[in-house]
Amino acid sequence: MRTALRTSIVTAALAGAMLVPAAGSAFAAPAPQAVTSTKAAATQAKRVVINKHLVADMINSATEAPSVKIFILDEDGTTRPKTLASLDRGHTKQSVQGTIFTLTKAETAEPVLTVFESGVTTSFPLPKGKAAAPAPSENDRYAGQAVSIGNGMVAVLRNKAEGPEAWIRAVGPQWKPGDYYMTRVLTTLNRQQTTATVGGVSLKLTKADTAEPVLVVTEGGASKSFPLPKGKAATPSCVSEVKRVTVGAGGMTASLTMSPKGPKAFVDSEGPGDWTLTLDRSYPKGPDSYYLRIANVNGAKPILEWKTQGGPNVPVQTASFPALPKGCTFEYKVTEEQTGSAKPAAKPSSATTGVTAQTQAQTPVQAQTAVVPKGAVAAGAELPVETVADTDDSTTLAAGAGLLAIVAALGATVLRRRRNHG
Repeated sequence: MRTALRTSIVTAALAGAMLVPAAGSAFAAPAPQAVTSTKAAATQAKRVVINKHLVADMINSATEAPSVKIFILDEDGTTRPKTLASLDRGHTKQSVQGTIFTLTKAETAEPVLTVFESGVTTSFPLPKGKAAAPAPSENDRYAGQAVSIGNGMVAVLRNKAEGPEAWIRAVGPQWKPGDYYMTRVLTTLNRQQTTATVGGVSLKLTKADTAEPVLVVTEGGASKSFPLPKGKAATPSCVSEVKRVTVGAGGMTASLTMSPKGPKAFVDSEGPGDWTLTLDRSYPKGPDSYYLRIANVNGAKPILEWKTQGGPNVPVQTASFPALPKGCTFEYKVTEEQTGSAKPAAKPSSATTGVTAQTQAQTPVQAQTAVVPKGAVAAGAELPVETVADTDDSTTLAAGAGLLAIVAALGATVLRRRRNHG
């Protein structure tokens, strides 16, 4: 009895253990099924039988674009898992072994699958969905007001976000307004390129920076004007035109510009050991090997100063910077450099002459440590610059003269002491 009872208990336990996964699966099954059914509702496919060998699953809804998948149907009614053909708005036509599948009206809310086989076309409407958003036409970028300018040419006049444009296109001699004009482009006029000549006809886009530019066509001395659509005037530039000056031998030149940030001089040298250097308000002075600086750098009318090699008597040469464009202002407080306005210092007395001269002699003049870069140096390179006034050969001569005066004064003092004690 006990043996039979134990056997019954073990058998019941094993049966229960085997039933637990099955029961768990049974209770867990509804949740995935619910998710699957929800997803299926969003992607519900409509199956149609094309013929005894083919079926199509078609999807289209307000949230999903139309798509069609073609499958092969076996003799026993089983659908093969591999897709024979797939169609959507990006791929609307496919041919397989002589049968042509086409998704027509793909951009509308009611697309249709057509199957062409053995000379017969069969149609299968998809479920109703949502029409595609209208895609911008490639030609919209180049469409505009087309006017005939003669000689088999039309000017397509535009004035939108890109600014005024006149696209000159070749058309037939019988072209008239309303005819197709998206043909070969001969040239284009805009704010960057305002003139052109095509086939002996001169073209010019006048008033290009205004809101109402005009295309002027000139042939044989006679001109015709074609106003462009009204647009927006160009934003004025606050950078001046470039002024180019020669600042030394060996092909050394400087390109001068003015902007709200102040003056800028791009200096470059061509030939052996060519180099570049940029001077501006942050770095207004060149290296010690030659005299080069922007004077009055914070003023309204800065000047580039330089000296060519040739000794202390070579005069300083100057070039003014271009003026800041009208209507533009500087981003900093304009302060003019004071030159020659300071009163001359009082003549030192004999009692302090030696001390003053000695102090001046012992005070070194800070020299710029920048070295002229060799090789290709990028424009705008930041070079160290001194904070004291510029020095040149005349300053060196003055320092030499001061040193001689100090030596002479010391010699005279020693001589007087010897006489007094002699």
